[in-house]
Amino acid sequence: MPILYCHHESGHCYKVALALTLMGVDFEQRPVDLNRLRELRSEDFRNASLFGEVPVLVFDDGLAVCQSNAILDTLARRYGRFDGRTEAEKVRVREWLSWEGNRLAMSLPHLRFSRSFTAANPAVEAWFAERTQVDLDTLQNHLYCTDFLVSSGPTIADISACGYMFWADQARINLDSWPAVQAWLGRIRALPGWRAPYDLMRARHPILTGTRT
Repeated sequence: MPILYCHHESGHCYKVALALTLMGVDFEQRPVDLNRLRELRSEDFRNASLFGEVPVLVFDDGLAVCQSNAILDTLARRYGRFDGRTEAEKVRVREWLSWEGNRLAMSLPHLRFSRSFTAANPAVEAWFAERTQVDLDTLQNHLYCTDFLVSSGPTIADISACGYMFWADQARINLDSWPAVQAWLGRIRALPGWRAPYDLMRARHPILTGTRT
């Protein structure tokens, strides 16, 4: 079965694990100790990971894919699930994947890490906080008009964008200010097979204060 190198505190890992679970694909979790320097992490992980980062998914045919949104794209194409129905919708899905990687993945995860694990410079944290609010506004404005990011139904775009949302409280973000985002997360929770991050991810190697992953 596919092997997912991961960490239970990573939303990037969670969204890959969630996609696999929603698609009904059994997989093995291999937790990686993010407290260790990259060159000291396990040899099998370093051989599989192009950049020395989690997540990495190794398919049963040996193909290793890193970077969470690249993994989601590969899963959607391999298993024919959670993708757009038309060519235009598939393009929209990948637009959202690119947006998430450039915007949301640069704001909320870093804000959470600063406020829950290792504090960033106050000015940097403030920048993450402001950027997070802008990104949530973008989602809010879009989700006023549609149940999911692409109108035909849930896709890997939703799985990608929701990855860190279930930890918003750890970033001291109150989602009550974004009701359409909250409603969207409720629809994701209602998907058959959905599991919360700490229920789905195998907990090992707690992140130590001072760690820079």
